[in-house]
Amino acid sequence: MKVKNAAGRTVETTIAGTTFKPFTGARKYGFASKLTTLEKALKDCRLKNGMTVSFHHQLRNGDFVVNQTLAAIKELGVKDIRLAQTALFTVHQPVIEYIKEGIVTRIEGSLNDTVGDFVSKHPLKSPVILRSHGGRWAAVKTGELHVDIAVIAASVADERGNCTGLVGNSAFGPISYSQVDAMHADHVIVVTDNVVEYPCKPQEITERYVDYVAQIDQIGDPKQIVSGSLKITDDSEKLNIARQCVDLMDAVGLIKDGMVFQSGSGGISLAAVKYLGERLEEKNVVAACATGGLTKFIIDIYKAGRVKKMYYSQVFDTESIQFIQNDPSMPADIGHYADPTSKGRTADSLDAVVLGATEVDVRYNVNVNTHSDGRLLHGIGGHQDTAAGADLTIITTPIFRKTNPIIRENVTTITTPGSVIDAVVTNRGIAINPIRKDFLKKIKGTIDTVPIEELKRMAYDATGTPQEPHLGDEIIGIIKWFDGTVLDMVRVVKEESP
Repeated sequence: MKVKNAAGRTVETTIAGTTFKPFTGARKYGFASKLTTLEKALKDCRLKNGMTVSFHHQLRNGDFVVNQTLAAIKELGVKDIRLAQTALFTVHQPVIEYIKEGIVTRIEGSLNDTVGDFVSKHPLKSPVILRSHGGRWAAVKTGELHVDIAVIAASVADERGNCTGLVGNSAFGPISYSQVDAMHADHVIVVTDNVVEYPCKPQEITERYVDYVAQIDQIGDPKQIVSGSLKITDDSEKLNIARQCVDLMDAVGLIKDGMVFQSGSGGISLAAVKYLGERLEEKNVVAACATGGLTKFIIDIYKAGRVKKMYYSQVFDTESIQFIQNDPSMPADIGHYADPTSKGRTADSLDAVVLGATEVDVRYNVNVNTHSDGRLLHGIGGHQDTAAGADLTIITTPIFRKTNPIIRENVTTITTPGSVIDAVVTNRGIAINPIRKDFLKKIKGTIDTVPIEELKRMAYDATGTPQEPHLGDEIIGIIKWFDGTVLDMVRVVKEESP
């Protein structure tokens, strides 16, 4: 069939058995600003009851964006929202009131401190879903967690939506958690307090994904976004734990040219990084790469020439922010870092990782989500991802805290299964998982070890048998392994444990 199209040409609509649509006309697109207010952006994204709204947590305890967005949602009269944040902190205490008012009824994301404590005793409409960093990325990517509106904080953005978290007065580091939200959400709102001339430089999320740019007075408190300087523990027992971590790495042959390592931002972990840098210097070897979160202590090792590259997915201190502004190095989004559905993750290249715990049991299962009284106070983070990826996964912990045994018969909640935990380094000795016969053989005669059952006995002798948490039958949270399967469940806390 022949028709005349909008350009005045006669064209066939069926050619070789395939049907084609004739040209109907063109228009100039031109430059259109997406700049608006947060409330109008939500309205124009057709926010309605029951939708899922996501956020990233890289503003940490300085974040203003989550609370301001929920206030705008309340003003619009919308309820039954599912929060899909990567984490909530103490600053997000107003979320509790939004839960009471029915504005927030479901949460799929990490809970820390006050909101977690509240949910532990007041179950939501559906259990909170807790995932690792990599598990969340995969859930959004595959559609298991569908985001209707992604609200993405940026320290700098242009009026088209190109944005970054690397520069500006509210700089917080790379926008590593929200890349997947930008790519898969139905609508994307970039929220910033610093609109710059087009095009924004650098660009971590580009205009092709962004519906609106909402300008607010301040996205967060810079003093609370990153610590001025993270502090190494000065506790002698904790420092000894950190030294033992490095001794263990050395004894199994991992401190060598080309090693890849990661450690967290806690006091023991920071000390372990410092001691590792010293050991690299002593042995005159150069690590290939440090991954995960960036701190000044890793930068010190880099400047000393003892690690060649730094793959970072977030930054933890002011020094690191300033460093990457001058030397962007190698940012890795969370998908590159830990997505279990990808063909390669930086977490899988790890020789050694040092992680913490709220509890460890005699089967090497680790809890980081709840305290022993059952309260849900922490997220998973990269714990599962790195524990499964590293050749040597070390858990650091004292055998007890105050009157509570940390090494125990059974953990209250399983966050990371014992099958991927290789060693537990404590203030009373090192326990090696018996399944790592290779490590036990390598360290024989150089590192003294203690059976984990003996560490449990010492903890119980010092504190007594663990008190059972006062839990009900109702499930308030679900712990997922990073492949999306259910690992454990968190039950409602009926009352404060004695």
